[in-house]
Amino acid sequence: MSTAPAFRQLAADLRARIAAGELSPGSQLPSMAQLREQHRVSSTVVRDALNELRRDGLIVGRQGKGVFVADDVSGADRRPDDTQVRLDRLEEAVRTLTERVNDLAAGQE
Repeated sequence: MSTAPAFRQLAADLRARIAAGELSPGSQLPSMAQLREQHRVSSTVVRDALNELRRDGLIVGRQGKGVFVADDVSGADRRPDDTQVRLDRLEEAVRTLTERVNDLAAGQE
């Protein structure tokens, strides 16, 4: 079982499908509802996963049409810039601290 957040796990799955050619450039991704159902996750998890792939330049949204694999997915193997790495670490630290505070608060009840 992975300890990575659910949105990162979903993003990794979609990234792997793109890299393998299962989702080829220009192809449409499953809808948010389909991704929610297939992966048994919340809308927030799907949204965050898609935002990560969008930041990485792997997908593009088309108003009223859906989300598609970018025509140029050569960025699939590139590393995010240092700012994004630090932001991701900060977000993870905040999540961890929030969970710890909630656990401590629950123990005081």
